[in-house]
Amino acid sequence: MKLLANQPWLRNPLLETFLILLPPVAPIFLLLAFPNYFHTHGFVSNGWWIVLVMGIDVSHVYSTTFRFYWEPQLFEQYKRHLIITPIAAFLIGWFLHSIDALVFWRVMAYVAVFHFIRQQYGFMRLYSRKSKSTAAERNIDSVAIYTATIYPILYWHLNKTGELNWFVEGDFINLSFLNSAVFDYAYFAVIFVYLAKEIWATIGSKSFNFPKNAIVVGTFLSWYVGIVLAENDLTFTMLNVIAHGIPYMALIWIYGSKSRNTTWQFPMKEVALFLIILLAFAYLEEGIWDILIWKDHPEVFPFLQDIPRPDLWLVSILVPILSLPQITHYVIDGFIWKLSKPAS
Repeated sequence: MKLLANQPWLRNPLLETFLILLPPVAPIFLLLAFPNYFHTHGFVSNGWWIVLVMGIDVSHVYSTTFRFYWEPQLFEQYKRHLIITPIAAFLIGWFLHSIDALVFWRVMAYVAVFHFIRQQYGFMRLYSRKSKSTAAERNIDSVAIYTATIYPILYWHLNKTGELNWFVEGDFINLSFLNSAVFDYAYFAVIFVYLAKEIWATIGSKSFNFPKNAIVVGTFLSWYVGIVLAENDLTFTMLNVIAHGIPYMALIWIYGSKSRNTTWQFPMKEVALFLIILLAFAYLEEGIWDILIWKDHPEVFPFLQDIPRPDLWLVSILVPILSLPQITHYVIDGFIWKLSKPAS
C-alpha cells in the first residue's frame, strides 16, 4: 500500500484505479471468464449496443460539453475556437460527404483513431508529469505507447479490413499487399526495450511509477486483444469503447472537481445527474440517427420508424450535422486539453 500511496495520482488513487487504469483490462477478464459466450456471440446485440455504444461511446462524447461549453469561464477563454470548430467541421463534412459517403466515413475513422491514440499518450504523460526521467527514457515511453496503439491499427490494415470496421464497412484502407513481418519484429522489440528500461529505472531510482506503467501495459493488452486477437465485432467494440470512454469521463469529472477547488469526492447524486444528462443526449442523437439514417435499431427507437430515409442530397447535410458532436469532440479535445494544461 505504501508503494501505491507514493504515486503521481491526479486526485484519488482508488477511484482512478477503477475508472482509469482498470477499464482497458477489465474486458479481458470477461473474455477469459466467458470464452464460449464471446466466441459464439460475435454480433453487437441491442443490449450490448445500448451499454457500449450509446451508454459509453456516445455519452463520453457529450462529456466534452461539460468542460468547454457549459463552463462560462472556459467558454469565454476559448470562445472563438468553440464556435468556429463546429462550423468548419460541418462545412468540411458536407463537402466530403457530397463527394462520397465512404470518403466522409474514412476521414472520420482516421480522425477517430488519431484521437484514441492521443488519449492513451495523454494519460501516460499525465501520470509521468512528476517523473525525473531522462529525455531518452521519456522517448522510450512515447515510442512504447504509440507502438501499443499503432501496431494493432496497422495489423488491422494488413489483415482485418474485411472482418472489422470502425464506423462503416471498408472505412480503413486495405494494405494486405504489404509484408507484416518487419512490423511484428519491431513491435516485440519495443516491448523488450520498454521493459528493460523500466527495470533499469526502477532499480536506479528505487521507485516504480505504478499508474504510468498500468496505462502502458493496459494499452498494449487492450489494443492487441481487442484488434489483433479479436474474433468478432463484439470483442473489438467492448475493448475499444470501455478502454476509451470510461477513463475519459472520469478525467472530465476529476477536472471538474479540481476547477471547483473541492475535495475530490464521488457524490452519487451528482454522478447520477452527470450520467443521466449524458445518456439523454446520447439517446436523442442516436434516435435521430436511427430514424433518419441507419434504421437498424427499431426496438430501441420504436417511434417514427415509418419516416422514409431522406434523399441523398439531404443525407449529405444531415450526416455531417449529426456527426458534429463527435467531430467537435475530436478536434476540441485535441488542442484545448493541451492548451489549458489540466494536470497542472
